[in-house]
Amino acid sequence: MRATLLLAAAAAGLPCAQAQTDDTAPFYAGASLGASRVSNIYRQPNATNDDTVVSTGLLGGIDQRLGRQHVTLDGTLQDNRYSSNKDLNNRSYNLRGALNWQTIGNLSGTLSAKSSRSLADFNIGNGIDPIFRKNIERNDEYQAKARLGVLTRYTVEAGWTHREREFSAEEYARFVYRQDTGSLGVYATPGANVRLGLVGRHTKGLNPRYPVGIAVDPGTQQPVIVSAANDYTRDDIDFTTNWATGGSSTLNTRISRSKTNNSLDGLRDISGTTGAVGWNWRPTGKLQLNVQYSRDTGQESTIQAADLNRVYTSWQLGGDYALTGKISLSAKASSSRSRRASESGVVVSDAMDDSKFYNLGLRWTISRGLSLACQYDRASRDSSIAQYVYTASSYGCTGQAILY
Repeated sequence: MRATLLLAAAAAGLPCAQAQTDDTAPFYAGASLGASRVSNIYRQPNATNDDTVVSTGLLGGIDQRLGRQHVTLDGTLQDNRYSSNKDLNNRSYNLRGALNWQTIGNLSGTLSAKSSRSLADFNIGNGIDPIFRKNIERNDEYQAKARLGVLTRYTVEAGWTHREREFSAEEYARFVYRQDTGSLGVYATPGANVRLGLVGRHTKGLNPRYPVGIAVDPGTQQPVIVSAANDYTRDDIDFTTNWATGGSSTLNTRISRSKTNNSLDGLRDISGTTGAVGWNWRPTGKLQLNVQYSRDTGQESTIQAADLNRVYTSWQLGGDYALTGKISLSAKASSSRSRRASESGVVVSDAMDDSKFYNLGLRWTISRGLSLACQYDRASRDSSIAQYVYTASSYGCTGQAILY
């Protein structure tokens, strides 16, 4: 699985069809065509704004070894067309590239970049009224890592990560950010199946337009949102483990002592314990299961547009089963929950938010270059604020053809 392809518009919440390639092929190119039926597009309480989305796509990639170096590049471009809500028509994409490099000695590393563009969630919560127009979200990430001690018992690793997020809708200004994270860690392998790590991380970021109040425009006499820049920092000390518990099972953990500081007085600083646990298990050659759990703040969590001063607890359970050599079944369930005490007298901050997502998919690999994937999704949210409560579902199929 080397390229990710959106089945339909991101607003539909549909999971991804994927391109399968032969590891010996230096490149691939292909196209896709998908259709899906989406209920409650705008994620409203007790609403029935259904629509049909047709998506056409192009995809391609390169996988090339140059001596000790390994270059990979994958990309997908989607054109998403709505049958009724034509103002939501959009083009989405996913791009990903990496260079894994290694010297003659024990020095190695990775340079990587990824970028995505899609429709944002129409009902995102976090004190923002639902919007009913096209809102484009873009995420970019650049990363560099260097390791000293590739095949030794001890490894030193240094890293840098830059991330950016943008939205076209002004209402989502609080989720716009730019941040840089530097890290330095030491890893030890006391046994053949255990790897321990101690890592220090420092993050410096900026929310350029965080809303701080509402004022009246003297010219139009209309209310306008007043924004201010919020500089924030985060410091973490991570203890990580990677334990191969057996030939078919791997357990990964991270426990961190984290502290976040914001320059705006209206934002609550957070200090406490965060972390994550992941378990992968392959009991048979046909069945694979995985479980993930995390507790972290907004931008470090799995929530795509989470508020930075709220703690999120999320879990995910997934599985894949090969019914035959060409037909596979997949299932996934996930949940995210947040709580936040009020700050600066803003009662809406007391909101409880609990989101759930379920997916069931079937994939048929017709031949090496042809495949068909169908799936059903259901998403729901429960909240202490009535306008954020909704239930939505979607179903659809995507056909894919790839040339090597």
